[in-house]
Amino acid sequence: MALKNEQLMHLMRSVLLVVLVLVRVDSWVPDAQSKLRIPYDATWPCFFGNSSDYFKLLDQNEHTILIGAKNAVYNITIAQLLEIQSQRITWASSDAHRELCTLKGKHEEDCQNYIRVYARETPTRMMICGTNSFKPLCRYYNILPGNGTIVYDNNEREAQGRCPYNPQHNSTYVYTDGQLYAATVADFSGADALIYREPQRTEQFDSKQLNQPAFVSAIEYNGYVFFFYREVAMEYMNCGKSIYSRVSRVCKNDKGGPYPFQDKWTSFLKARLNCSIPNEYPFYFDELQATTNAISGTYGGVRNKIIYGIMTTPENAIGGSAVCAFSVEDIMEVFEGPFKAQRDIHSNWLQVPPSSVPEPRPGKCVDDSRTLPKASVNFVKTNNLMDNSVRSLHLRPIFTRVSLYYRLTAIAVDPQVKALDGQRRDVIFVGTNDGKVIKFVNILSANTSDDVLTVVISETQAFPPGTKINEMTISKKNSALIVISGGKIVSLPLHTCNDHGFKTCRKCLELQDPYCAWDDLNRDCKTIDSVHASGASIDQFYQRLDGERISEICRKYDHQEPTVHTYEDNDVYTRVDGSGAVEKPDKSFDQRNVVIVHSNHGTVSSVGPEDIDNEISMSSVEGDELTNRIINTQQQYHHKSDIFVKENLKFASSNWLIMAVVIAITLPVGIFLGFLCSRKGTFSNGLPGCEHRNQLEWNSGKSLTILSQNRTSGKDVNLLINNTNQYQTQQQAIVQQLQQHHQNNCKDNIDFDYKDRSVECKNSTENLEKDISKGMGTLQKTRHLKTFKP
Repeated sequence: MALKNEQLMHLMRSVLLVVLVLVRVDSWVPDAQSKLRIPYDATWPCFFGNSSDYFKLLDQNEHTILIGAKNAVYNITIAQLLEIQSQRITWASSDAHRELCTLKGKHEEDCQNYIRVYARETPTRMMICGTNSFKPLCRYYNILPGNGTIVYDNNEREAQGRCPYNPQHNSTYVYTDGQLYAATVADFSGADALIYREPQRTEQFDSKQLNQPAFVSAIEYNGYVFFFYREVAMEYMNCGKSIYSRVSRVCKNDKGGPYPFQDKWTSFLKARLNCSIPNEYPFYFDELQATTNAISGTYGGVRNKIIYGIMTTPENAIGGSAVCAFSVEDIMEVFEGPFKAQRDIHSNWLQVPPSSVPEPRPGKCVDDSRTLPKASVNFVKTNNLMDNSVRSLHLRPIFTRVSLYYRLTAIAVDPQVKALDGQRRDVIFVGTNDGKVIKFVNILSANTSDDVLTVVISETQAFPPGTKINEMTISKKNSALIVISGGKIVSLPLHTCNDHGFKTCRKCLELQDPYCAWDDLNRDCKTIDSVHASGASIDQFYQRLDGERISEICRKYDHQEPTVHTYEDNDVYTRVDGSGAVEKPDKSFDQRNVVIVHSNHGTVSSVGPEDIDNEISMSSVEGDELTNRIINTQQQYHHKSDIFVKENLKFASSNWLIMAVVIAITLPVGIFLGFLCSRKGTFSNGLPGCEHRNQLEWNSGKSLTILSQNRTSGKDVNLLINNTNQYQTQQQAIVQQLQQHHQNNCKDNIDFDYKDRSVECKNSTENLEKDISKGMGTLQKTRHLKTFKP
């Protein structure tokens, strides 16, 4: 019974492999694959600290960045990431504050002063705030003219409500018009979350205003201050607990309401940010992680201001991340729409009828909020949630990434990079919690802003795996991307146009990088800035961001560039080691040792954990069905192998109807054959009767046909064995010869393992090189089938 079960399992596995060969997965793929992968490079400019320094970007200009850290503020040059030690600010907590912190139960590492807030009040005066051993304080410093020396002016003030207690708390702030707007917590335990500008604040412990928020960012815009955060959604509490992304708005001229609301916001409103994949049942990315400032640009032919945000799925859900763009006009429109409210704690959240909204409209900016009627102030206190959500630009994410290994955590944008065609596009960089930086660009349609194509240009390992990227910023003057983790800062180039690997027309254009253009006159990959600055004729440069006509443009260089011969679009030749490295074929290259691989993106990359992240499947060419033919001569194999594999791959791209028919026919026939095989018994060596069909087996009393190929003469040797006793001597001689040959040449067979190819492909490459040097290598698939060739 166990033997029959084993046979049935083997049969089912074979059927599954056949189905995988016949099917190309056409389901939703999260995003395009990266065109270029750059490994970690220890030679990049970097600034080291400790992992417990909790670096935070405070400010930047063209030449330097200010970094808040443990007991210090570092002024670091962008060009080389070197600290200007003469301008370092050192501020450690007092012994009394550290001792009190430890008495409250905090670790010694927490009882330090982590600088979290910086405000430049005047050109010569600044304010910095730190956690100060869980007792936040602010200090003022003066900048001496001439040498820029920073001097403390012995002025301190409490920073409760301005600075977090814990350096790891998700807090944010913005300094505008001489006022500090902060979103943080106001108590030691972190339970009293608030949005604060002295003296106004949100209601204390009011879950309808703020419900366990994690603040992300704050920006100033046209008389308003916007706060972006995620929180537990009160409107969903009757159905369970869920986290939504929010945007809140307060008026900069809000002076509080009439007594007793003089220290409360009268203009606080909030709305949900909708970042989802549209469908009958949309798939939501609900947890906001990072945003950019408002970026002005032309999108879909319309001048607009947009904000990019990173949204993720919950920690206990599918590991998904997305980048959505939100128009500032859409945000403002939602705040002018209907309100959502709950009549009592047992009721659902419903839209408030317009007749129930008092006048003047709650939440609007007025000249003096202290003169507002109490009805309007009371309404906005309990009904501050908008009924409509802020839709994302293009009505869908502009970039998605599904991964078991990382999520997106940080974002930076180089806005409106002018391409060769005169159009401007945003180049977007996103960081992950695994140390990667992904660079992509959106190619928008000229007719509509909803038609967008995402091109993933590169994926760079900025930090060793496992290091979370917290923040990123761009320096246009230095053409650098500054990547910040908890204890290290790295400077990456914005582009790789001048790298040696992109000195060919094809590689330069196929990267689809807005920073790069091909110089047809000088035959070089140039940066777009140098193209604009050169004043040369635009006709001598090429840039194909849409990926079209590249072959036509670069065809004249084919005899000069090391390219790989292809027969059809999206067919790429690659060595069977799976490395994906495209090499110039040498004269001894044997087409028999090549596998034709179809890729939706026209590229083939190495197989590793990062490839499993975003690809459900490719057209598999593995399984018994592709190895049932025994090629008797080298000439037959040479002429038929490529055609055979390509035909199977073309058939694999057929529609789902053919797949259903194949499954319906293959499954019953396979089960029936498995049943017959199990009834006929097994071979004398104890192996199942239907396994290893092409192996050399000896069965007393039964005939066995052995098809083999002599590597020396190229002739076939057909042995018909009818009687074991009659041909026993001949059998023993052949067995000895096969065993000896198997010991010497068994590695010539290439094993394609469906589950994990990474190790076997490496060995296969070595064996292929041996076969090529002998001029008699052969492509064989031997997962369950092995052909011995004496």
